[in-house]
Amino acid sequence: MVFLPQCHSTNDELVQMTRKSNEPEGTLVYTDDQQMGKGQRGNAWITEPGKNILMSVLLRPNFLSPSNQFYLNLISGLAIVDTLKSHVTSEVLLKWPNDVFINGNKISGVLIENNLRGNRLESAVVGIGINVNQQGFRINTATSLVMETNIEFDRNELIETLLCRLEKWYLQLKNGSTTYILDEYHKLLMWRGEVKIFKSKNEEFEGEIVGIDQHGKLAINQDGNLRTFGIKEVEFMR
Repeated sequence: MVFLPQCHSTNDELVQMTRKSNEPEGTLVYTDDQQMGKGQRGNAWITEPGKNILMSVLLRPNFLSPSNQFYLNLISGLAIVDTLKSHVTSEVLLKWPNDVFINGNKISGVLIENNLRGNRLESAVVGIGINVNQQGFRINTATSLVMETNIEFDRNELIETLLCRLEKWYLQLKNGSTTYILDEYHKLLMWRGEVKIFKSKNEEFEGEIVGIDQHGKLAINQDGNLRTFGIKEVEFMR
């Protein structure tokens, strides 16, 4: 367990540590102030120092084929939901591919950086950010535990809970319970069964989210035609 009062990115720090030495699975890096936190699509994850959970965990999922690496996103999201749902009355949902929402606002995100060696998944750095005690954000589509509950939380206790939940889901994955994991993810998938507007390659279209397929792609029903999209291939519009 490594605590850094300030760093550019916990993911970057843990990746560098792993390159320099054979860090054990479960190694944790966390910080109070992340200067260059990263999100999906190259977005920045910007938070107020000392208020939130900013952490990265090292996994060594060599039992997992590279084609199934997306399951790491699923179990990370499920672990976060498990951690948060006991503290809020509102429903906690997962927005594909790996954001966590409460009341239509983002409270958490995941960024996983995998290291492949040949046809083997050698290691994975799981970066998790959770808005905990921050009262306001630059954008109005973000929320935090304190904003949802009017209660300040002990971040270290939340981290301990989160690590326990992540271990639980990781062991499910290690035991081959992929069908169960996928079913549980689908139960929490935001907008599943709803018709929404999407954008892909400058084309806007209407479709219904069906779920995710066996490759981790988002499956959308467009007028009876099932289309699948990777992470950077489709955007939610409205």
